[in-house]
This record gives sequence, structure tokens and C-alpha cells, in this order.
Amino acid sequence: MKDIEIGPIRPPSESNSLLIRVTRGCHWNKCYFCGLYKSMRFSMRPIDETIEDIRRQAQLNQGKKITSCFLQDGDALVLKTDYLLRILEAINQSFPDMQYITSYARADSITRKSPAELKALRQAGLNHLYSGMETGSDQILKLINKGFDADTVVQSGCMAKDADMILSEFILLGIGGKELSEENAVQTAKALNIIQPDFIRVHATGIKPESKLGEFVRDGSFTLQSEEEIVVEQKLFLQQLHEMDSYYVNEHIINLLLEVRGNLRTEKQEMLSTIDRFLTLPPDERLLFAVGRRLNIFFRLDDLKKPKLHQKAEESLQQILSKNPHVDFAALCNYVRQSQI
Repeated sequence: MKDIEIGPIRPPSESNSLLIRVTRGCHWNKCYFCGLYKSMRFSMRPIDETIEDIRRQAQLNQGKKITSCFLQDGDALVLKTDYLLRILEAINQSFPDMQYITSYARADSITRKSPAELKALRQAGLNHLYSGMETGSDQILKLINKGFDADTVVQSGCMAKDADMILSEFILLGIGGKELSEENAVQTAKALNIIQPDFIRVHATGIKPESKLGEFVRDGSFTLQSEEEIVVEQKLFLQQLHEMDSYYVNEHIINLLLEVRGNLRTEKQEMLSTIDRFLTLPPDERLLFAVGRRLNIFFRLDDLKKPKLHQKAEESLQQILSKNPHVDFAALCNYVRQSQI
């Protein structure tokens, strides 16, 4: 892919998608938990460059059936609608089999578009938005300097759905710390019950030490939750969600219980039962599973039943304790999580 510009990230579910970079960085870039674009100045790529990349991608993929495309970087929807329409036209011309064109979209970028603009983008092929609401709590949105409030979260989600777009909402478990854990669970579920997105994509928070939120941890105003406490928060969050036609998924490697996924209308109780399976384990087994997951020894709860994996996790746990008998496992697990994002 020589001379084709590719951005640093895409959603986990877009791992097989064509990547087209239309912006560099994030135009907001002030969230206290995120350090991804801090060293990068935001810019819109010249449209001729972007269209040339699309042409080159088509040449490289000649003979392949490309059906999905993700527009990078942090929020393509911030661009003017006319610009995006030109990009969408170029993609569809170069890739006639295209079925899904997707993008990150901040809530306030969605609400800056008129309903007519969103529908025009949908008709031109932009049919799936990934929106990082993070939380439905005004208190936590202010704490993390997200740049919009819960009303904007709800309005933007409803606008995307009204435009007949597929909507994925990202939420962060643990983003309020111990102090605001219940607030995060209840208020986030409240917002999502109104929006009813197609996908609720759950991520456990990994707080980077160099971030502003990392400063809050060091000064004691934000208390990290243990893996178990984050699971308790997830249980409350899931309990508060209505049984609606939304797919709930722990899709990222940083999540503890990857098997907690399913349609909220038909599989909510099954997901809650899986969470209870973890929470009713003996305390030493809960800790062993958490450490084993963070070390990529375990991937599912059932892995605890595999003698070789169980022994490997026990040995790893003992090595940690032998080096530091008073280790803070909440901090250790957060360190591993933040290193994976």
C-alpha cells in the first residue's frame, strides 16, 4: 500500500474493511481519557489526495470483492456534507460491490447536520456510524471533558436512527471510577433506552498514566475500580437496559468477559447469567481469572476448567505475589488494559 495514507485506528468490527483516510487526527482532541491524537494536529485531507487514494486502493484490490469501507480518522462526519458526498461517490464508483461505508461520529458532529443532510449521506452510502458516547451521565461527561452533554448524546443517536443509519454506540465501563460507578451504569442505560442503537459496544476503561484522568488517579480524586467492581457495574448497566432489538457486545480484548454478548431482546438473561457465573466464583478464583485474562492465559470463563491453563495462571499469579506481596491488582489490571488501547 505504498503512498496510500492510512490512519492509526479503526473499530474492532472493521478489521476486514477497506480504510480510507479523510482526516488526520481528532478535531476535538480534548478528552481527558484519550491520548491517541495528542501529538497530531487535526487536518482535513485535500479531496484530490483522498480520491487518488481511493483510485489506488481500487487498483491494488482489483479482482477482489470489497463490500465494506471505514472512513478514518477520529470523526469523518465533522467534514462538510458536500465534501463527504464527493468521497462517497468516488468510493462507490471505484468499488461497485460496496455495501457498507462507515465512520466514527461524535455526537455533536451528528447534531450539526440537518436531518436532510444525514439522509443524503445515507442515500449516498454512508450507512453505519460509530459514536463514542462513552457515558450517559452529564456529571461524567463533564469530568472527562467530552465536549457535549447527555441531551446531545440522545439527540444525535435518535437523528442517526431517523436517517435509517446503522448506529453503534461505544460505552466505557469504569469511566466514572468507584465514585460514579452507579451513576455511569444507570444514566448510560437511560440514554440508550431512548436511542435504541443497533449495537451497544462495551469497553472497559484503561486509564493511561499520562492522560488528565491519570492525573486524577494520582491526586486521589478518581479511584480505580477492580476488575470485579467493573463487572458489578456492567451487571447493573445490563439490568437497567430494556429488552430491545439491540446487539450488546464485549468485543475488545480489554474486556474481562468476552462471552457477554447477544441480542438484548432475546439473550439479556443469558448474559446476566454469565456475569453471575463470574461473580459467584470463590474470591481466589475471581482474582485468578482476572489475572489470567490480563495475561492472555484465559479468554473465556470455561478456560478456568482447563487444568493446564489453570496451573499456568496460578504460577503467574504466584510470580507476581512473590515480587510484590502487596500488589494493587486494580492498578495492575488497569495498566495492562491501557497498554492494549
